[in-house]
Amino acid sequence: MPREWRLTLAFCTMQVLGLSGTLAFQALIPQFRDLWQLTATEAGWIASASYVSYALAAPLLVALTDRLDARAIVVASCLLSAAAGFGFALFADGLRSALWWRTVAGIGIAGTFMPGLKALSDRLRGPHTGRLQSFYTASFSLGSALSLFLCGVTASLFGWRAAFLATGVSALVAALLLFFGVAPEPPPAGRSRRFLPDPRPVLADRRAMAYIFAYAAHTFELFTFRTWVVALLTFAATASGNAMTAAAIASLATSFVLLGLPASILGNELATRWGRRRALVLIMTASAAAGLFTAVCVSGPPALFLPLLALYACLVMADSAAITVGTLEVTPAERRGTAIAVQTLLGSLAAMAGPLAAGMTLDRFATEPASGWFAVFALTGLGVLAGPLALHYLAREPSSSEASA
Repeated sequence: MPREWRLTLAFCTMQVLGLSGTLAFQALIPQFRDLWQLTATEAGWIASASYVSYALAAPLLVALTDRLDARAIVVASCLLSAAAGFGFALFADGLRSALWWRTVAGIGIAGTFMPGLKALSDRLRGPHTGRLQSFYTASFSLGSALSLFLCGVTASLFGWRAAFLATGVSALVAALLLFFGVAPEPPPAGRSRRFLPDPRPVLADRRAMAYIFAYAAHTFELFTFRTWVVALLTFAATASGNAMTAAAIASLATSFVLLGLPASILGNELATRWGRRRALVLIMTASAAAGLFTAVCVSGPPALFLPLLALYACLVMADSAAITVGTLEVTPAERRGTAIAVQTLLGSLAAMAGPLAAGMTLDRFATEPASGWFAVFALTGLGVLAGPLALHYLAREPSSSEASA
């Protein structure tokens, strides 16, 4: 196997294992709401706690990859994710303690996903770089799916504390894999001497900011969907009169998240052939429309609702790799870490806002839950449409991929 493919496989495996705790609480929201008597808004706060700490930690950790070897940052972050999983399993007993340990988990995730992409990108050479980057970005869906499945099934068999212990073990294995499996490497030449990078060149770059704003719109929709998909399926099963176990619902949610893996890779391939900006505008607009159609059918027969939800799950992730590869393509090598840091900051703020707003919306429509879910999908649809607007007005100059398409 060529060196670049071996590296990509190692980093993708690390990411899948390291992100096993990313949706651990989200997979068990119905159970925790009953156990700790949480409102939807309180559950939204716990789910969003990791996104808040992600937003605060990620810009610093990602920007430091222009100065340090990103591999070291990823290894340390996987160890922190392991500590968060063990800590939640042993000490969480209500709203406050859950908020604390999910905050720690968010810092671990912040140093795993995007710094991992930077570490891989620094080691890749040759014409397949964009495609291999898209594989890594798409494997985020596999890690998220593992998180839902691992926690949902383990909790149904052994209890929720065992589920969080399993995420800690998985993150620990990820740290060991990267430490022993990938050699350290100096950061690229031409890096900034500043400890904290200057974001102004990135903020002044219209094409880079177009993709960064599109990424924020994407994460607003994506994390709202992934945070509440188990609760959505639980409601839909009840509304349609189909009794399902928690493990069955977790498995079904996992299958929807897994659809994002091929969808993300295919989306980047289509962006390369059609033109990145054009493809992203079409995908993100279609995603907003599919969400509304799905919401209309949330109380309908499963034969109609589930295929629509599967389509929506594909469209939610179809833009992910294409956006991130676009950001990397239009940004000079010496500023890519800073650009990804800005993208991560705005994206994680949007990822925090979406699930929390959805929880508040569901509480507002507590007596009419079907209307509440429609309102949630309408909200995420409006959020994701900010992406096409940014790409239309800011990315007027073609990127390198569009020019060659």
